[in-house]
This record gives sequence, C-alpha cells and structure tokens, in this order.
Amino acid sequence: MGSSPWTLVVPVKPLDAAKTRLRGALPSVPHERLALALALDTVAAARECADVWVVSDDPTVHQEATALGARVLPDAPRSGLNAAVSFGAAHASRKSWVAALAADLPALRPAELAEALAAAAAEPGRSYVADASGTGTTLLAAPPGGRLDPRFGPGSAAAHAASGARALDGAWPTLRRDVDTHADLVEAARLGLGSHTSALVSPRWSTRGAPTTPDVLGARGRVADMQGTVASYDAATRSGTLLLDDGTEIAFPATAFEASGLRLLRVGQRLRIEHDESGQVTRVTLPTLS
Repeated sequence: MGSSPWTLVVPVKPLDAAKTRLRGALPSVPHERLALALALDTVAAARECADVWVVSDDPTVHQEATALGARVLPDAPRSGLNAAVSFGAAHASRKSWVAALAADLPALRPAELAEALAAAAAEPGRSYVADASGTGTTLLAAPPGGRLDPRFGPGSAAAHAASGARALDGAWPTLRRDVDTHADLVEAARLGLGSHTSALVSPRWSTRGAPTTPDVLGARGRVADMQGTVASYDAATRSGTLLLDDGTEIAFPATAFEASGLRLLRVGQRLRIEHDESGQVTRVTLPTLS
C-alpha cells in the first residue's frame, strides 16, 4: 500500500476484558480468541485503506496487529476508550486526516470504508458514522491538524452530533455493523465475516459466505442441552455469570434470574440455560425443572 492521507486509530482493550456481552456467543471458542478475531478482521480491512495505529496493552493484539502491518502503541493513558483514541490520534502526522475506527467490525469491506473516508474528507470539520442501531459510533473523523474530540460510550452518535460533528449518511452496512452481542454476530455473519472470525465458526462457512442463524448458534441452538455452573452471583443486582462446560463464561441478567422462580443462587450451582433467538439468556433454572 502506498502513502495514505488517512491515519486510522483502532483502540483494542485487553482481550480478557473486551466484548464482555459476547461471552458464550460461540461456546466452543475461547472468548479471547473471538475478541481478537473481531479486531484483526477490522485491522486487516482498514489496512487496505489507510495507515493504522492500534492502541492496546494486550501482547497478543500487539503481535498479531503488527503482523498485519499496523503500528501498535501501548495504551499509555489507561483511562478508557476516549483517552486511548486521543492518544493514538496524537501520533498521526499533522498532514494526515485522522479517524477513530471501532475494533469490532468483522464484516468490514475496505470499499465501504474508503467511501466513508472520502465522504468525510469532502467537507471540512469533524464527521462520524453511526452504527446500525443509530445510537453508537463506528467511525469518527477529523481533518489534518484538527482534534477528534471523541465522545465514545452509550449514546455516542448523539454526543458526537452535539459536539458539532456531522453525520455521514452513506449506507455502508459492513461499516455500521459493530458486534456487541450474539445477535450482532449473527447479522455480521449474514453480511460475510472476515477470515479471522469466519475461521472460528462452522467449517461449512466460506470466508465471505452467508450462514444461517443455526450455524452461528452451534450448540446454543439446542436450548434444552445448554447447562452451566454459577461462577458469580450478585444478590443486589440479581445477575451473574455462568461457566459453560467448555470453560466459556456467559453473563445472565436480572430478568433471566427473575424468570427462574428461584430465590437465590450459590457459586458452583448447576443450572439449565434458556435463551431467545438472538442468543440472549432469558431464563436460568435448575436442571430438574422444566
């Protein structure tokens, strides 16, 4: 790739703390491997369009992203996503446009990203691309010498708009399809996953195939067979986490506990797990209950 007028900053959390709502999405795959694959598919697509700076303290991310041709910075601020983005952006050339790119875009097509970057550069000032839900942000761009002023977090699209950034209105489905939940992963798979993420799912999938929901669900499609052991339970929030038989950790919300009819849970207790079509846990019960 030749010189680029763009520098893309991709912040990646330590893998054991990344994408917590995705735990258990692929029961046969360690969570850290899935979080890494999402980031690597994002970086690989971004490298087709621009110079890429990855900001991460995770040594595996450092090694793998470097192998893809990205430059990696340690998360020196260690003060959250926005501080990491600003730190990475500060290393970009003052002659370069700069953008922060979400690290969970496993279906990202370089052509869509290139179109969005061109749209951002067509007018002066900051701009952003909202995610598929319209509430989050997958891309935030600023002109040479400008400040990104990131406002990532809940409601970031509205926060970026309020800060003066303009919304970019292209379709770009793969750029908008970030992956926070099991349902998001299903939608990304329908768009076509990159090679790193597709390697973790059913062998029937092609790299850019269009799998159906059962292929993504794997063992999770058999609701009655899914069981786990209580790893943690917070009586105040009535939520907790379970360990599946393969060691994968999965969270359950208060609504799932309340639907159980149980009064309390203890660590080490065996539970049966029910979930909806999106993969969200809807009920936990004792294995002997129907």
